[in-house]
Amino acid sequence: MTGASKFRKVAICSGHMIDAPDREVPRFPELKAAAVRENIAEQLARWDIGAGDLAICGGACGSDILFAEECERRGARVRLLLAQPVAEFVRDSVQHAGDDWVRRFHSLCARSEVEILSTDPGGSPNEESIYARTNLWIIETARAEAGDPGKIYALLVWDEKPTGDGPGGTSDFQRRICDLGATLEIINPTTLA
Repeated sequence: MTGASKFRKVAICSGHMIDAPDREVPRFPELKAAAVRENIAEQLARWDIGAGDLAICGGACGSDILFAEECERRGARVRLLLAQPVAEFVRDSVQHAGDDWVRRFHSLCARSEVEILSTDPGGSPNEESIYARTNLWIIETARAEAGDPGKIYALLVWDEKPTGDGPGGTSDFQRRICDLGATLEIINPTTLA
């Protein structure tokens, strides 16, 4: 059953962070950031994302920040769903890419709605479980806000390598979006010029 939504469309994004300097096998090297941004901008234009739409992502350096900036540039409302409190999130998911990404993250936070994943009382989830939970949170929030899966537009910035069958990986995110019946596009940083 579908419900009414205050948004025309809901755009969501998940994907790779900018590679850490010591990453052995590149997934999203910094030098691909401009090409990924251009591809994100082109896809958002094809989907006609803009005023009256909601954009939801996690806020990490790379995919999330580029997506949020481009959605904002097109007039969409941006909501960042962070896996950790801001200082810890910056430490684990932003600062390894450098000061410019940290500045852009804080700037986005100042202009966007920001929510932080709640942790279970008495337990501190490990890194895998908080990121798995955040991906599910993004999908569930999109489903609730859209009211109709046909109004959800998902963008994955992903090298298209399987991440196993467990929850939280990008392949799991892709499967859940497909099962939901939402529109999905993939940008693979490793194949961009």
